[in-house]
Amino acid sequence: MVKKIYLLLLLTGIVHSAISQLASTDDRQKAIETWRNMRVGLFVHWGPSAGLGTPESHSHARKSALNPHGSVPADEYDQLYRKFNPIHYDPDAWLKLAYSAGMRYSVFVAKHHDGFCMFDTKATDYNIMATPYQRDVAKLFAEACQRQGLALGWQFSPKDWKHPDFNTENHDRYNAYYLQLLDELSANYGPISVMWFDGVEPIGKDKWKDVPAKAAEMMYSRHPNLLVGTHGAMKEDFISFEIAVGPFDRQKPWETAEGINPSGWIFNKPMPAFPFRDLLRTMIYTISRDGNYLLDVGPMPDGTLYPPDAERLGDFAAFMKTNAEAVHGTRGGPYRDGAWGGSTCKGNSVYLFISDEVGTKLSLPALPAKVLKASSLDGHALRLKTTKKTFTLEFPDRKNGQKSHFSCVKLDLDQAAYDLPILEGQPNLLANAEAKVSSIKETNDVLYGIKGLFDHKAETAWETPRTDTLCTLEFDLGKRSLLSALSLAEKGQIENWNHGVNIRLKIKKNQSDTWQQILQHNGAIGSPPILSFKPQTARFVKIEIRKRPSFELQIAELRLFGSIK
Repeated sequence: MVKKIYLLLLLTGIVHSAISQLASTDDRQKAIETWRNMRVGLFVHWGPSAGLGTPESHSHARKSALNPHGSVPADEYDQLYRKFNPIHYDPDAWLKLAYSAGMRYSVFVAKHHDGFCMFDTKATDYNIMATPYQRDVAKLFAEACQRQGLALGWQFSPKDWKHPDFNTENHDRYNAYYLQLLDELSANYGPISVMWFDGVEPIGKDKWKDVPAKAAEMMYSRHPNLLVGTHGAMKEDFISFEIAVGPFDRQKPWETAEGINPSGWIFNKPMPAFPFRDLLRTMIYTISRDGNYLLDVGPMPDGTLYPPDAERLGDFAAFMKTNAEAVHGTRGGPYRDGAWGGSTCKGNSVYLFISDEVGTKLSLPALPAKVLKASSLDGHALRLKTTKKTFTLEFPDRKNGQKSHFSCVKLDLDQAAYDLPILEGQPNLLANAEAKVSSIKETNDVLYGIKGLFDHKAETAWETPRTDTLCTLEFDLGKRSLLSALSLAEKGQIENWNHGVNIRLKIKKNQSDTWQQILQHNGAIGSPPILSFKPQTARFVKIEIRKRPSFELQIAELRLFGSIK
């Protein structure tokens, strides 16, 4: 299940040409800034397959990496709606909790790849009104969003693995059906801020024909300030990273989406939610890199939130009581993040999210501005010492190992914080190191060469040929250095359910030594955003990335950190 960010429309450059005629550049920019200011959103995957024990939709389609135990027979899957009866559904309760957790927008899955419509539609009987519940849950959700203060967004999948004409020689009939659904969804549910189109593969442009242009005209004529997210399938207003955190990027609006527990997106089966520390870390590093954070919950079949998921939202609510001003209305920077944490800014203020791993003292490069005041948002004692090159924060009442996860320090400056240059919060030991790589997609191409790892541009990257399954980088640091953490981020939106990799970090002190492995990570690149390990001393560093030959490796940012000072 791959869920990607919202806003509307689908496909290709045709879409944006239509968009430009319907919404001015100024209106679009205002909509983007409004969305950015919200910073945190709620993703909701829900439907008849909740509690089935398999990923949403994919079990209907086929046996796959997402569903290694095999498919649910289509006849069985397609009848699940006949028992779907969420008698305890209370969207106001969901959204009230979400708002307290700092979420200011929502993306509700109106139709996923299985084709079931969670809204009242005249185009098909395969919709929520045919269930025992017989109420339009999408409409109830939209109305609750208005009452609880969250902007409304829909995910509306272009794929449909149930429709008989989808991706066949009769796909034109599916196009007409899809546009009818979109027409109803855009017309009948009030203001829409976001439309999330979850990719269009394997459908070619020849089958979609004029769907993107028609969809754009339809949606933007009714909702001129709507934003569109398409997860890499077409032109979009912002890009989305699935599960992983992207590189620092103030230019292209972007978002990280992740599930609140290991089941994925929809409620699969009872299991613990992810530790709050891990979810909070993802949020902080996302907003510190100037992205939005979209956290998904999968309600249970009866319409209630799974208690461990609700507990995590409560954890976020407790965090936001103290730290909301460092989240909402902010932009990432001026410090690039590191193992110590990350920063945001707004007005004349800089906010430092400091990891509990720091202990009682943190030194950072001095800002090119006067710090008028430093204060701890959680009320802890704080001392500030400054020099021309650094400033040091001391926390005299903070105990080593204290599990506060992240504390936030506010710096009041004598000038606008966003206008300050971007600074390295923690030196990257690889930035000036002699390097060699196993391969490059296009030799000496600025988009794909090794310089793309260190130029601080999200649009450039080191990219290897698709067929390479083992990609390596070797560095000579010039001298022995202390190493403590590794960070990698991919260039663009990646469906990380399919793009798991194996990352190994190896070191040696001398050229003649044997490589020693000190870190191994299995999973998505950028999840977690910082890979910490027991500090080690080395001069030579090797990074090995094993991947499937089915996708390209595009690393936009690579950093190796020393110790936290």
